[in-house]
Amino acid sequence: MTNKFIDRSNYKRVPASGLKLGMFVAELDRPWLETPFLLQGFTIKTLSELRKLREYCQYVYVDQGGQDWGAKKNPFNTGFQPPKRKLTESDHGLNVRGNRDDNKKSVDSSVVRLDQPEHPIEKLAEEEHKVATQAYRAAHSTVSGLLDQARLGNALDTSSAKLVVTDCVDSILRNPSALMWMAKIKHVDYYTMEHCLNVSILSIAFGRHLRLKKEDLVRLGTGGLLHDVGKMQIPDEILNKPARLTDDEFRVMKEHPEIGRKLLMKSEGTLNHAVDAAFNHHERMDGNGYPRGLFARELSEYARIISIVDAFDAMTSDRCYDKSRSTLDALKIIYRERGKHFDEEYALEFIQLMGPYPPGTIVELVNGAVGIVLSSEEKKRHLPKIKLVLDQEKRPQLEEIIDLLHVNVGSLDKGWLINRVLKDGDHGIRLEQYPVRRALAGTETLEDL
Repeated sequence: MTNKFIDRSNYKRVPASGLKLGMFVAELDRPWLETPFLLQGFTIKTLSELRKLREYCQYVYVDQGGQDWGAKKNPFNTGFQPPKRKLTESDHGLNVRGNRDDNKKSVDSSVVRLDQPEHPIEKLAEEEHKVATQAYRAAHSTVSGLLDQARLGNALDTSSAKLVVTDCVDSILRNPSALMWMAKIKHVDYYTMEHCLNVSILSIAFGRHLRLKKEDLVRLGTGGLLHDVGKMQIPDEILNKPARLTDDEFRVMKEHPEIGRKLLMKSEGTLNHAVDAAFNHHERMDGNGYPRGLFARELSEYARIISIVDAFDAMTSDRCYDKSRSTLDALKIIYRERGKHFDEEYALEFIQLMGPYPPGTIVELVNGAVGIVLSSEEKKRHLPKIKLVLDQEKRPQLEEIIDLLHVNVGSLDKGWLINRVLKDGDHGIRLEQYPVRRALAGTETLEDL
């Protein structure tokens, strides 16, 4: 697919074997959708990218001008579905690690644990949803209680947090799509509570993608669940203000990481990783974060991961002072801020994990039908499995699931491709009214589960 954002006059055809680090790959010898690259055009920065290019391509077109994506170039030239990119190779533990010049990494560095096997899908998403719903509801109730404890300044029951997180980890290891669907159901009146739970779920799913072991996923999920407990002691008139905070109000808001750290430090069974997440999730790679202005070399892997997930869930949620952004818009911001606000490697891997259509996304197809994304294969995020809810005339229809992978093999025509993402409530479709079990198996509702 030709990328309309690049001047082709500088193109040079280069065999894949002749590619080098620093070259800007503008076009491939095949459609981008047939490769694992998310971005249509990118600078080769790692040896793993070189290997992927050589694996998928005989030759590519390199921009001899050495262009890179900037404000005038859009790496998310989506058409009907964004292509995708994958960054892998090499291993790092979950300890604090330093970077040359704070932000720069070695050319073959990666955050995926290649010494660990990938976590296999053990159940279909539709089979996992009932168990996932029970885990979600238990975690929802536990988070509510923990935030009440934090509001009163009491020691937190971290053992109950770890218990419900473990159930979530078990579900996500079997199939992450089920709980990721639940994380799309949001209510502005319960933002902080649901945000903590969503960050936990998405952090676990991200850790699964990174091939972390179960015990690391439990630590990561617990850190995500407790990262914002300090907000419970911020005055409501600041926390829930439906307008931009003043400088003085923002100074108060920036105290919540320290408050969260103190709450967790005095809690029985204190979890060091949760303290780390609460204290450091607003720090930045470039040292411009808060509360301490730490640089990349001083931040743990947990803090780097939760920082990205925290920002993503916040951007894709309705808040009292801001409307939600689409998944794609949020990923654009994360991509643009990689290496400055967010760890670059984790940012690229998170984009790879989420893709343009995470489970629970409401979409309109080219032919006008409306459905909800159930799941997708890792290398085909742009071609998910969809539960149809409205027909091409926007009328409710009988239960039906379609797999857009069939478009690739010609058994579905291109009218079934995704045209655009809808907001919750468009055409009367509200995600919480379509519990996955009901959508997949008949007439059960969430209250029946």
